[in-house]
Amino acid sequence: MAKRVILSGCDGAGKTTVALLLASHLSRRVRVSVSWLRGSHLHVSLLYRLLSRLGTFRGPGNPYYGVSVPPRARRAFSLLEFTGFAPQLLARWLRGLSSSVLVCDRGALDFLTWVVATLEYPEFLRSLLGRFLLALSRREAPVVLTASLTALRRRADVPPDFLLRELACYNVLQRYAARCVVDTSTAKPVESAARVLRCAG
Repeated sequence: MAKRVILSGCDGAGKTTVALLLASHLSRRVRVSVSWLRGSHLHVSLLYRLLSRLGTFRGPGNPYYGVSVPPRARRAFSLLEFTGFAPQLLARWLRGLSSSVLVCDRGALDFLTWVVATLEYPEFLRSLLGRFLLALSRREAPVVLTASLTALRRRADVPPDFLLRELACYNVLQRYAARCVVDTSTAKPVESAARVLRCAG
């Protein structure tokens, strides 16, 4: 089983850049794979694209699709989101079987934040599925990349309101799950990557 380096954090924190730097550096010595996770997956993404065309669901909740889920449907949509996320976790596990090191851009902590922020559903954290995902996040022990709000706004292509929701969620959850937190506000990408390596051991 591969050693995993899981990078978590807000849009604009530098996860993708650091993941590529880590993979390039480590691949000189060991077999490295990179695993990418994004927001809504597979059938969920297709559903959001369809809903974005309906006036009832249009809104700023999920800025990637321009969809806001009504409060009464949030629980159902959180379960639907998980049905798209679970196969991605399985694929990541399988990829880890053939690598010495698996560098992961996002993990369970990011999915948990994604559900809370896009569905505007903080109550999800108290649900059975939310508690399971938090336990999984603790087990993954991600390195959380963060940055000042000014830096995040400059780098991220998401509305400020969504970024604030996302950042608030990470600020709370990283206390329970993060191996460590790396601030990328003023650091060069290679410096951030070096700090991640030190943190991950």
